[in-house]
Amino acid sequence: MIRRLLIGVLLVTACTPARRADAPLPPQDPTRMSHARHRQIPCNGCHRSSKRPGAEDHKPCDDGACHKKEFLGTPGLFCLVCHERVTTLPLAAPLKDYPTRDAWQALPPVFSHKQHMDASRMENRVGFHVACADCHTRDGQKVRPDHTTCSRCHAAEVGLPTRVPRMEDCAGCHQGAARLRTRARVILGDLQFEHERHLTDRKGVPIRCEDCHRASVASTSYDDHPAPRVENCVNCHDDGARTPYAMRMRVCATCHRERHQTLTTIAPRSHLTATERPIDHTLAFRRDHAAAAERETQRCAACHAMMSGNPRQACDECHKTMQPADHRITWRELDHGPEAAASRDRCATCHVVEFCSACHSQRPRSHGLPSSFVDGHGFFARRNPRACLTCHGQTFCLDCHTAASARRIR
Repeated sequence: MIRRLLIGVLLVTACTPARRADAPLPPQDPTRMSHARHRQIPCNGCHRSSKRPGAEDHKPCDDGACHKKEFLGTPGLFCLVCHERVTTLPLAAPLKDYPTRDAWQALPPVFSHKQHMDASRMENRVGFHVACADCHTRDGQKVRPDHTTCSRCHAAEVGLPTRVPRMEDCAGCHQGAARLRTRARVILGDLQFEHERHLTDRKGVPIRCEDCHRASVASTSYDDHPAPRVENCVNCHDDGARTPYAMRMRVCATCHRERHQTLTTIAPRSHLTATERPIDHTLAFRRDHAAAAERETQRCAACHAMMSGNPRQACDECHKTMQPADHRITWRELDHGPEAAASRDRCATCHVVEFCSACHSQRPRSHGLPSSFVDGHGFFARRNPRACLTCHGQTFCLDCHTAASARRIR
């Protein structure tokens, strides 16, 4: 019993897939100001205006007893909370970005695009419809919405209903824990994008925010508000009437700083229009595509399974109407038997089991008339008995040969 139990444990252990270690979280900047250590201070004790805390000669950090020691002492690590480096020269200590744009976002706000883009709801609350440019544009430039932007509607003098958070109600919008920023919302690496160049197309026709940010209208939180998909870019960038040829999606330098177009470059399916073929789909590819299809089935499925709006159907469009090259006029009578015996998997690619049964249930042409084949079948049976077993069982021969032997004995 114990032996069986050990064998079972070993089998389960051997069949259990190896657990992959989770990717470690990016480290937090140890010099960032900790909101948890300042929780006893009201939010408006530090955030007194739309400017960053400390912008007015280090106030409010040095106007009380909190950090008096650090400001009167020798510059040290405390300075790195706001400055890029420690120095005794004020002009040589540039400030860090604010808000910080590292991997972590402290006290992220709760925001619903769906509520703020509801025209009738906003009309009843603030007296006007909220458009994308109301929050994301200032002085003709794209900006990140900040407290100044929100105060247009959430200031106390607007008189919003009591259940709607006001500017002094920090906890009404900001969560109490940090969260990871997603790469999709922060353009990093060799990618480059400028909103200022996407205000109008080459004809001067305005490009609406909704043309790219299609999910914003229905988004209720940051989790369901994805960045624009690359497929949205294709509609304009491969339209010569809207975008210059040098800015087509095939030209990698359109978006990538460190990548360049070459003769062998194959753009991903998401970078191509629905009716455009990859660069390797030449006239000879139809003849040679079998090896590529066996090697890269997922790549084929990206276009040939209606996954990207392609009007062409899957492989069956051709393979159900065109026979393989070796299916010649002699294929049925002479060639298909040895080929089927050597590689049944190849037949199963197109034919189901019932297909074979439908033909093999009919009398073969080689059998001729029933009366004549009985006398001459021995020659065929001795030459290739396996062909007989295709239709006849092993006991089929005994039904006749046993009766004949019995007659001879008598």
